[in-house]
Amino acid sequence: MIQFILSSKQTQIYLISIIIIGFFACKNNPASPNPTEQAKFDDPRSGAALAASFDGNKLVEWPDLDSIKNRRTYNIEMTRAVYLGHLNDVKGYLLYGRAYMENGQVENATDIFSKGILKFENTPDLYQARGESLLKSRQLTAAIDDLWKAGQKMENTPNPKGIIGMGLIDSIADMTLQYKNYLLMGIAFQCNNDFSNADKMFEVCGDFSTNSDLWVRSYYWQYSCYTRSNRMADAKSILSSVNDKMQILPSSKPYLDAMLHYKGTLAEKDFIDLEHPPKNSIDAEAWIIGAYAVGVKALLDKDQTKAIDVFKKILATGYWTMLPYIAAEGEMAHMKGVVIKDAEEIQLNTQEKRRNTK
Repeated sequence: MIQFILSSKQTQIYLISIIIIGFFACKNNPASPNPTEQAKFDDPRSGAALAASFDGNKLVEWPDLDSIKNRRTYNIEMTRAVYLGHLNDVKGYLLYGRAYMENGQVENATDIFSKGILKFENTPDLYQARGESLLKSRQLTAAIDDLWKAGQKMENTPNPKGIIGMGLIDSIADMTLQYKNYLLMGIAFQCNNDFSNADKMFEVCGDFSTNSDLWVRSYYWQYSCYTRSNRMADAKSILSSVNDKMQILPSSKPYLDAMLHYKGTLAEKDFIDLEHPPKNSIDAEAWIIGAYAVGVKALLDKDQTKAIDVFKKILATGYWTMLPYIAAEGEMAHMKGVVIKDAEEIQLNTQEKRRNTK
């Protein structure tokens, strides 16, 4: 019997092992596709629904490389074995639920996290994870409620990076569980068209920002909110804090490019081609981050026609679990007059949330 991993570092090693094993399993299987082969780019509106958009359209499996799909499926199988073999360890619930969520099976993820909460009711990681899956399920009020509970339970957490560690991209940026929790809550409020509460959540991210990568990510969302809640002085201050000399990781460059576009020092054509949408999830992240910024800038420039065109291009890609995609969907829903239930006002006492970064 495989001994279950107990420490956070061992858990991360185990996760890396799963990925490596999965990669070679796919590579050595003669029936597996070439890892560089593009999957067929199907109409994202076809197929079985995994969730529903804000305006009631079904959200289905997105187009991707077969090799990536195979690895996601393999991860579900491996973490399921861990989960079933260790029902009294919270890590199994987190690993299994995350694997489902990364595959777009958000209802399954929510169910696993809910089962974990019944057994480990004081674990902030579970509330944060369920809040994320609810946000991706477009259940904003429930998501905000869970993320708020997670924030309360994180005040004395001994694991700032979470019990099982952060996801790969988040980990590279040195993100903490607290940072991600308030980032997700801010996006949920923003999708609710509640820029005032969203502002506060993105500001709280500043309390947990320890490098330029984290600052530029929170700025990306903050600027969009500040400019639309008439906090123009704060928005201008954010732009003065970013420049093309900032020392950031490659994974953060799409966020910096977006900020430079807002600042007016980077033209649209120099960082994104809206006429060539992504065909796989690897390329999709940077493209959707940039496209959403172009759409928001069009709104700020009073060019609603362009904004709608850009948001439609984002939604046509089908990568509906990505956070800027959710935000773009929220923008379109509000422009269509779709009513999304308001959340309660939140009062927070936080320190100053903007710093000059180099």
